[in-house]
Amino acid sequence: MSLSENAKTLFHSAISESILSVELIANSASNRRYFRIVTSENSYILTESDVIDENESFFYFNTLFAEHGILVPKLIAINEDKSCYIQEDIGNQSLLDRVHNHVDSETVTELYKQSILQLARLQIQLKHKIDYTKCYDFMVFDEKTVLNDLFYFKNYFLDRLDLMYHKSKLIEEFQLLAHEISLLPNDYFLYRDFQGRNIFIKDNKPYFIDFQGGMKGFPCYDLVSLIWQAKAQLTEQQKLQYKNLYFEAFSSEPIPLELMEKCYSYSLLLRILQLFGAYGLRGLVEKKKHFIESISYNIQNLQTILQQNQLEQFPYLEEIAEKICTQDTQEKIKNLI
Repeated sequence: MSLSENAKTLFHSAISESILSVELIANSASNRRYFRIVTSENSYILTESDVIDENESFFYFNTLFAEHGILVPKLIAINEDKSCYIQEDIGNQSLLDRVHNHVDSETVTELYKQSILQLARLQIQLKHKIDYTKCYDFMVFDEKTVLNDLFYFKNYFLDRLDLMYHKSKLIEEFQLLAHEISLLPNDYFLYRDFQGRNIFIKDNKPYFIDFQGGMKGFPCYDLVSLIWQAKAQLTEQQKLQYKNLYFEAFSSEPIPLELMEKCYSYSLLLRILQLFGAYGLRGLVEKKKHFIESISYNIQNLQTILQQNQLEQFPYLEEIAEKICTQDTQEKIKNLI
């Protein structure tokens, strides 16, 4: 795929350098098109997207974060109709790449710590400075948003696998979980997809990308998204270490420890179920390799929280979880793939 005329016009108006090469960067989930443009002097990332509202949210958050010292790629130019924009190129090494490339453990640990502390700083320092009317789609991670995620799990995973379940019991517990989450402290930026593929490493520092889906929400969800990322395969000891680091960063906030633990527990259950929905759509339906490979890792995460008795408050979800973890279900998944 080559650059559109709009993209060429923006680039030549903003950058007075000769183009040496243009490379389409593979993107597994979104409809945005990313290009790496190498010039005689530098390299840039150019993005094209027709979803203007989403682009505007990205511009707003990018500018706000940069103004407050959060590391994000520099936004260089935007075209008139906001369908195309240019950023600095921060390379192609994500935090997850560092994990998979077996970079020494001390370096990876330090990058996780930096990422978590920067996340906490963003959430605490900017909690009264973000204009949430600038959000794309949802403004608040409320009961409606939680239910949207839970039905995503039902529609694209449970139903796709044709697993038998009692609809009214399942929906009853969906509503209970959504209600419990609505009672959590709700004053913080919630990134929504804070994971190792959305943290890029430049000069041994973590840069945040892909935050345009952010909204107002509760703490711990983003932490859980990062440290329980299926393919990262962090140990229980590492997860506890990073959880304690995040909790310590939030110790200045008016949230009792018991409530932070609730935030963590509900976040973990919700994130695992939401990911099954994503992996069902992108993997079982669309057959995208990364998402197919992630299903078995997410089942391992589900087995872990079952072993830790974290679903006791939701007995029917616990029953569904046990069914997902059976060999029969895993055979169904293999057959669909």
